[in-house]
Amino acid sequence: MVRSLRSTLRFFGHVLRDLAGTFRTRWLRFHHRLAEGEGELVVGVDVFPFTERKTGVGWYEWNLLEALDRRDDGLVFNLYAHTFLAPQEPQAPDTPGRRKQRLRAHHLPADLALPVGPTLAALRTVVEPVLRVLDGNDVLWAPNFFMPGRQLPFGRAMVATVHDLAFAAMPETVAPDTLRLLRTHLPTTLFRADRLIAVSDATAGELVERLAVNRRRIHTIHEGLDPEFARPQPTAGAGPALPAPYLLFVSTIEPRKNVEGVLRAFELVAQSGYRGHLVLVGRWGWRTDAIRQALAESPVRGRIVHLDYVERGDLPGLYRGADALLFPSWIEGFGLPLLEAMACGTPVITSGRSAMAEVAGPAAVYVDPARPQDIAAGITSLLADPELRERVVRAGLERAARFSWDRAAAATSAALLQAGGRAARTDDEYRV
Repeated sequence: MVRSLRSTLRFFGHVLRDLAGTFRTRWLRFHHRLAEGEGELVVGVDVFPFTERKTGVGWYEWNLLEALDRRDDGLVFNLYAHTFLAPQEPQAPDTPGRRKQRLRAHHLPADLALPVGPTLAALRTVVEPVLRVLDGNDVLWAPNFFMPGRQLPFGRAMVATVHDLAFAAMPETVAPDTLRLLRTHLPTTLFRADRLIAVSDATAGELVERLAVNRRRIHTIHEGLDPEFARPQPTAGAGPALPAPYLLFVSTIEPRKNVEGVLRAFELVAQSGYRGHLVLVGRWGWRTDAIRQALAESPVRGRIVHLDYVERGDLPGLYRGADALLFPSWIEGFGLPLLEAMACGTPVITSGRSAMAEVAGPAAVYVDPARPQDIAAGITSLLADPELRERVVRAGLERAARFSWDRAAAATSAALLQAGGRAARTDDEYRV
């Protein structure tokens, strides 16, 4: 009992020291602003995507924060996942920057003298939002559509990144929980946000047409490319051992990615003489019963490989070893695998819909996602025509080289500064 009480007092002592440090930082910042003018702009950022294995949005945020940390624009960042963690939860997430970023995290002791569940709930619902207000953020930035949890705005400016509008354009392709969250929280964010970042002109256009957002509030800022994918050193096939040759699909396994169309197209090219495999890289999403059934019943099931998750460092080798990337989605807000494949010298086959044509430009073979035979024809044309393949690969390398996280960070910095009432030194939009 005595030990439990000591652990509890020690825990709350850490929280109080954190609180005292927060007041000290605010006082120093206030004093600096009085003495020298505006001072640093403090941006509070949602980093909940860092608490699990990173996929699309997680890598978007990671690369952007890493590039922002290299800049000297007068921005500092408070990073927010859960401030208070249960004893059995893993450590606070790693973050990409070091110089200008702060992440607060406190683990409850395993021998807490109070009931862990109610204490954790109270800390998260009452104390966390108050601490965020005390941090003195000038701007709140939601890189994943909206800020999760309770937010006490107190007039703070807000910027939100919108990645796609699949929930409005094709609601049947969005998981029910995600659909409910977006329908509940995104309208409030769109109303409150001083600036919106769209990762493509396609997404910006959807915001205007479907949700009546004023175009002047939207900054189109294309995503960048991790330099790891442009480095020549990794050898083809590095990472997991795979049977060659193979066609590659990289994305979450879910309906809007048109995985059934990919499977059917592969069956058609296999029946026509292609002797390679199909490699699916991506975790299972939602509503996958039909996909699982199509996979189980495929006449070429023995030539289909599924990798649930591949470490980031292994992806370039997988791309380089592939005959082509198949990416015929129904809808995409951007489509980062297109850039990754092009940078690795892998030709891409994709849809001409939404943002995919905007990202790939002239560097892809375009197919109708509704017609598996058209996808198969695109595959066959690449495999049978070396000159076409060379043109697509060369155009892809040139196209991918134009996308930069540093330039995306410069435009994002400008949008954040403008939302905070500051002058920006760079363009507030970035498109290739």
